[in-house]
Amino acid sequence: MNDIITTACKFVTSSIGRKILVALTGACLLLFLVGHLAGNMTIYGGDPGNGVPSWIDAYATGLHTMPAWLLWAIRLGLAAVLLIHVVFTLVLKIENVNARTQYQKEGTLKATLSSRTMVLTGIMIFCFLLFHLWQLTVNGDPSDCYGHIVAAFSNVWCSVFYIVAICCLFMHVRHGLQSVFQTLGLSTRKVRPLYNIIAVLFGLVVCGAFISIPVAVLCGILK
Repeated sequence: MNDIITTACKFVTSSIGRKILVALTGACLLLFLVGHLAGNMTIYGGDPGNGVPSWIDAYATGLHTMPAWLLWAIRLGLAAVLLIHVVFTLVLKIENVNARTQYQKEGTLKATLSSRTMVLTGIMIFCFLLFHLWQLTVNGDPSDCYGHIVAAFSNVWCSVFYIVAICCLFMHVRHGLQSVFQTLGLSTRKVRPLYNIIAVLFGLVVCGAFISIPVAVLCGILK
């Protein structure tokens, strides 16, 4: 047991160990993002205007009728993953600044705008996450999730804030996905351009789908 603890401590205190943890927790968060998007897209199912309940109401109600222990296990698990991701990302950033280097090893990613603003976009996303949870989860009614979302995004400033936050998410996801490939040794000079394209397309599809909801509300498609 002592050997396992010692090995784990050495792993998390090494630069490569921290990078792997950031990559793995980032991958977990990306998977959650896809699942969350799939749930959000149910808002386009049904026809509330003609008395047919929106599918997102059934989806939200289903989440809230899960066993309490399971729901809290998922919440705490996600919170732990997020905390590990944020803490070790900041530690790596501080180390990079102190060493006056940033992805300078041979074959690493170029310092794009996305890479230079990872911490800034991460902070923006975290602030948005707190607001999002307060607005649509803490104060939301799962039996009328559709109405609550439409009411929230009918406020232009709320929609603008959401869209700006999702644009930050795009920049974060784009570079983050590239970094996952890089850190896990899946990126080489030959396949790197392909992975870059995959990262951009993934970010555009996911973030574009999220943005479509407030846009649809403002355009009167969802009402």
